[in-house]
Amino acid sequence: MTDSIKLAENVILVDVAYFNDVVKDLKRYFELQLGRPLQDIYVEEWTSYLALDAGIRDKNNHIEVLFVYDGQASALLHCDPSDLKKDLNGVGFTNQLGELTFTSVTSEGLVSRANLYLDLLTIALNSADVKRLMLVPFIEDYGAKLMEVLDENLRDVTPEKAKEVFLFNMDEPARPLTCKWDLLGYSMMRALGIKAEELE
Repeated sequence: MTDSIKLAENVILVDVAYFNDVVKDLKRYFELQLGRPLQDIYVEEWTSYLALDAGIRDKNNHIEVLFVYDGQASALLHCDPSDLKKDLNGVGFTNQLGELTFTSVTSEGLVSRANLYLDLLTIALNSADVKRLMLVPFIEDYGAKLMEVLDENLRDVTPEKAKEVFLFNMDEPARPLTCKWDLLGYSMMRALGIKAEELE
């Protein structure tokens, strides 16, 4: 199965349930703090910010964004575009970083959202094509299993399968990771139009 799935050199793997929780909380909190409405997130812009946070530079990159969702949420909250089935599945954009392609994968009627996310993570970790992997998982939901998968696949990696792995979350990890960690909030706040000077 893993041989039949061709992935890009840069992969962003997003759990939609977690993404929506974070966007909802940030929007509510900062609208109260700043006393103004925040713009919707342009999905292409947010994924570019996330890619920049993971060290992607230049303009000839191929970045593949995989949205994992279930029956509870078939749209991205406060985003444009937002419909995962119609607007963010099998579409692409070109911008200053290169080519971005979006695929939305539903777990509905198949497996749990957690299992689908972990399966796609394992495929990406084992793919020789993938050089940089950016993860936005729901740690509160399946964190222990996620860490197991990361540990298993990153501890004794061969040079041809070596890759940079970044975990984006709102909380610092409780234990040392076998990958890099960064705060998810940075990219989201920029995409919501929050300026650094407003936070001083």
